[in-house]
Amino acid sequence: MPVELEFQNVTLEEQTWRYHESGRGRPVILFHGFPDTPHSFVGIARSLNDAGYRTIVPYLRGYHADTLVAGRPYDALTLAEDAIGLLDALRLESAVLVGHDWGATLVYGAAALAPSRVDAIVPIAIPHPRTLKPKNALQTLALFIMARHFIHFQLPWAEAATRRNDFAYIETLYRRWAPGWRGPERDAALARAKEAFADPRVLAAAIDYYRAMFDKPDRRLTGSLNTRGLMVAGGKDFGGHLGPYEKSKGLFEGGADLLVIPDAGHWPHREQEPQFTTTLLNFLGDTLPPKKQSDSG
Repeated sequence: MPVELEFQNVTLEEQTWRYHESGRGRPVILFHGFPDTPHSFVGIARSLNDAGYRTIVPYLRGYHADTLVAGRPYDALTLAEDAIGLLDALRLESAVLVGHDWGATLVYGAAALAPSRVDAIVPIAIPHPRTLKPKNALQTLALFIMARHFIHFQLPWAEAATRRNDFAYIETLYRRWAPGWRGPERDAALARAKEAFADPRVLAAAIDYYRAMFDKPDRRLTGSLNTRGLMVAGGKDFGGHLGPYEKSKGLFEGGADLLVIPDAGHWPHREQEPQFTTTLLNFLGDTLPPKKQSDSG
């Protein structure tokens, strides 16, 4: 049976964040990606709690009706501001930010925008956006094959096409992006995504992330990152081209590690969750050891 999380809302100015919180200690915020929901971080959050960390697992803005703000865009700068806004709303001076897929884009941006608020970042399945420029025709073809959904979501009928046949397109993306991931955890993640997108407003918001992705990035997001990082990649994601991750390591002024899980696709943290969790805990222990219970909030 999938675990049911208890969520709560926090609002600052006009923005509401919906999130699950557990544990005590230094804060770690875990942002899901597309097509997914916060529930995918249940087991990882529990392991972090057991190790002495406080976890906050929010919905990405737009993925729950409570988080929608009319007219607020989904460009990279605004997504970075979402992460910093959540810190403000929760009155956190700083936190480690973990993010998968669009969550990875968000944590890269937050680290660039407000480095003093970000203790470290753990981007999953997405190298730094600056590095996603294929050098040759073969790399261009591989990137197109893996990322042709970028074009799909630019189309004016994308919402209707994605909703067709009980979100068959979302099932296709799961099979294409993680062909080796099978079992009840994967099926539950897919079902949760379909459940979220059943709200037309949520589906439109999730697609709007893609419609904003070709906007010119704000200059504040294009420089080096004054933080430490742990990047995580599936060896079979992006056609197996891991060069952008190696290039991304050079953008971290605090240094960066790279975990490649050879047999994983686009959900390496789920496909090989024990390996990911062990590596994450080791990284956190080296970068930001947990506080004692008596010192934590």
